[in-house]
Amino acid sequence: MMPAVNAETEETRYGTFLDLGLMARFLGYARPHRRWLGLAMLLPPLGALAQVAQPMVIQMAVDRHLLTGDMTGFGVLLLVLAALVFGQFLAGYLQSTVNAMLGQRVIGDLRKELFAHLLTLDAAFFAKNPSGALTNRVANDAEAISQMVSSGLINLFGDLFLLVAIAVGMVLLSPQLAVVVVVLMPLVIAVAFQVTRRMRLIQRQGTLLMARMTARLTEETEGRDVIRLFHQQQAARERFDQLNRDHRTNADRSNFLEAFQFSFVEAASTAVVAMLFWHGATLMAEGTLTMGVLTAFIDAVRRLFFPIRDLAGKFTTMQSAMSALERVFALLDTKAAIVDPPVAVCHTLPERPQGAIRFHGVQCGYGSDVVLSDLDLTIAPGERIAIVGPTGAGKSTLIKLLNRTIETQRGVVTIDDVPVNQIPLARLRRLAGVARQETFLFAGSVADNIGLFDPTITKERIAWAARETGAWEFIQRLPDGLESRLSERGNNLSAGQRQLVGMTRIFALDPPILVLDEATSSVDAVSERLIQTALERLMVNRTSVIIAHRLSTIRHVDRIVVLAKGRIIETGTHEELLAHHGLFATLHALQFQGASGRRGLENLK
Repeated sequence: MMPAVNAETEETRYGTFLDLGLMARFLGYARPHRRWLGLAMLLPPLGALAQVAQPMVIQMAVDRHLLTGDMTGFGVLLLVLAALVFGQFLAGYLQSTVNAMLGQRVIGDLRKELFAHLLTLDAAFFAKNPSGALTNRVANDAEAISQMVSSGLINLFGDLFLLVAIAVGMVLLSPQLAVVVVVLMPLVIAVAFQVTRRMRLIQRQGTLLMARMTARLTEETEGRDVIRLFHQQQAARERFDQLNRDHRTNADRSNFLEAFQFSFVEAASTAVVAMLFWHGATLMAEGTLTMGVLTAFIDAVRRLFFPIRDLAGKFTTMQSAMSALERVFALLDTKAAIVDPPVAVCHTLPERPQGAIRFHGVQCGYGSDVVLSDLDLTIAPGERIAIVGPTGAGKSTLIKLLNRTIETQRGVVTIDDVPVNQIPLARLRRLAGVARQETFLFAGSVADNIGLFDPTITKERIAWAARETGAWEFIQRLPDGLESRLSERGNNLSAGQRQLVGMTRIFALDPPILVLDEATSSVDAVSERLIQTALERLMVNRTSVIIAHRLSTIRHVDRIVVLAKGRIIETGTHEELLAHHGLFATLHALQFQGASGRRGLENLK
């Protein structure tokens, strides 16, 4: 079983160099690109053979031709050596190119699946996982995995093949000189890998710090208005600077060890060559070794240290990728709490449902905290109903149950007598248009924000919807009309304009049910009048559910439902509830008569 990922720290329990289970699962993403993978696996052995052959050619060139004065034969072997060098270059170039292309294709598929999976997860998941950490998984963790493909896993295979090939070639050249390498190399490898082990721990900490820094940056950027409003820029800078310093310190430690490792391997290779010169000179004096063999052997030793030095870095790359794979697969293995119903129980609704809504015996909560309890409510087709009550009474929860943003713990919610958990999500979410206090707009054109790339919503319908809501007036004043570009979150529009775009979005969708969550609470008086006019048009021939905080906006609804402690305690028209002198009257007095209504409200909290 794959170890768990700590949701708060993003840290994994992964500690081994290579997890075969993780690798087997990851290689499944490479299967569609098996031709590229086959070519990537073929090139390293070809490059290694070209390298191993070069010392052999040098030995023959020196012993058989250079020392005997046969310059013609020497020249021929130099051409052979040049051909081998070109072959090594070509194999290395193709290997780097193919590895990079393979890595991008595989990671592109993985990123696509990650993003698609994120879109299926429910609100509770995003409440527990900061957006910065999720962005880090899709961006940085995926890139670490890509590095494993492009410069880690396949190159690691090539380096191991090269090491074995060079070792065999050295033994064939001179068993006596190979003894020197056999004696010294274990020490070099042991030191290199001890440094690598330390680097692995430091780089894992660096990955964790980067995730925290990304999360902090995202949070501070999204909360920039609050930071400015309360003059917390200095505190925000200090919090980010601390994370930045920690990351820099960690990077400095990693760079120090990497520099030490590189320098150590270089020094060790020089020491081994010096030992070979000394031992080789002795063997040459005894007549058991030739100059060509010594020259070729030293060249082979030089080639031997390149993969040893690179292997340490590739182990670090592999370790980072293993930790990243664990986090990525942990995210992919997170089950969506709300999914489409099985085909066997799916119900189809008419093209234009009536919009009758019923909550029957509904209980719902968050963990052990029950928000709604044994709630029964029936809303007739076309009825306009307002939901009011103190904060925490369950008003928003009631709406989330309607479109299955959350699930009931008990009871059933139906639309036209069909349980909502038996309606496909794509169909269900088109049945209710929701207008919230804040309309979220994406960076893109006005038209794209209204139609949301729905192919069934034409430009003509978008323009018609904008005229119906009154948004057409300000859209025409924009530089490019419907094609004008909006900045992130639509910040180049006013709050009222953003709300009008949101209303236009619902008009274009034309749902049979309309849900309003105090859609005019954050706009000025002029914008409120425009929005109220748009809402009046929207509510025609639609079942309308209005979550109301400002009681002055619901005087003309058909019915008002008052919630308290998760239960319906009053129902009636505006005048009937005022005459009843219950909670609604208390809330009304609190809003319009100041402190005189507070005493009754306290009793219901």
